Amino acid sequence: MTSQPTDPQTAIEVRREEDDELLGLLLPRDDGQWVPATIFGAALGPASDEDLAESLVRERGLSSLADPWWVLRDGEWDTAWLLEVKPDRIRLRWTNRMLTQAGHGEWVTLDTVTVQRHRP
Repeated sequence: MTSQPTDPQTAIEVRREEDDELLGLLLPRDDGQWVPATIFGAALGPASDEDLAESLVRERGLSSLADPWWVLRDGEWDTAWLLEVKPDRIRLRWTNRMLTQAGHGEWVTLDTVTVQRHRP
């Protein structure tokens, strides 16, 4: 369940009907299944049919962003809080209080890290 670069041509956006808020993405696989994902492409669950994947995005897409996430950077895993997310980058604050870090967090691009919800 790692972050994956998304192809805007093939990913399907899942939006809330009431206010058009982007909840997450459905990422197609070659076998016809769909991966429910955050707006930055991290998997929210296993690949499944389109309806089940969409229901997972609607159920967990936004709420999952409030949880700590595992981030692999420079060969080391650590946990971080997501402060802001964009399709190509995230702003995070490391949970390790011993790290020197800015109070406003740190922007990282998704091509330099791996992000996943569960412990590796």
